[in-house]
Amino acid sequence: MTTIDAMLARRVNRGSGENAYKCYQCKKCSTGCPVAGFGDLHPAQIMRAVQLGAVEAAVDSRFIWLCTGCETCTTRCPQGIDIAAIMDELRMIAREEKRVRSDAPFANILKLNYDSFRRWGRLYEVELLALDKATRPKSFSDDVVMGIQMFLKGKINPLPTVGDRAQMKRMAQVAERITRDKRAIAKAMDLPADEPMAAPAPAAVATAPAPTATDAGPASTEPGGDS
Repeated sequence: MTTIDAMLARRVNRGSGENAYKCYQCKKCSTGCPVAGFGDLHPAQIMRAVQLGAVEAAVDSRFIWLCTGCETCTTRCPQGIDIAAIMDELRMIAREEKRVRSDAPFANILKLNYDSFRRWGRLYEVELLALDKATRPKSFSDDVVMGIQMFLKGKINPLPTVGDRAQMKRMAQVAERITRDKRAIAKAMDLPADEPMAAPAPAAVATAPAPTATDAGPASTEPGGDS
């Protein structure tokens, strides 16, 4: 029998407002995900890992850093779960606990984007790419030819275009304060350890297989299954 730990699901619920236990593993999120075939797990497996409290499978997964936030999974979910928000929350947990994978360059890009907006008031692409390449020197040659072509066609401005930096900093500060306040309130109202939130019947959860890294591909779409 699979052991269930509701702590991760409660933490995800506190941050995203989403109840992972509503998922019944129809796998529509995985069949529609454009990057499901490139990760170690796919969205339905991530959801299952959250239900079971498998932190190593969910928070340490490479997939959460491949997620593009396209929200196809959220749109397709028959239970109305905002799966994309859960992926966001798992990334935040990974950062808070310093569990960001070293082979997840997209994690660095997200932070560089945020820093660029705060620094310049808008995105400064040249600086972002330079800082990213500095952390991955071997990838420098990947974009040189395309970069030169884009520069010659006037698609890249080597100098930053400064936006409303003061307003952007105020927005970032307000967003950070709202996030801190929301987490503090949710933590103060957290359920006791022996009261998992709205979990399905234990027998139904325990008999389902735990996610494994070997089942990485998305479930196939059956004829007549989803339009």
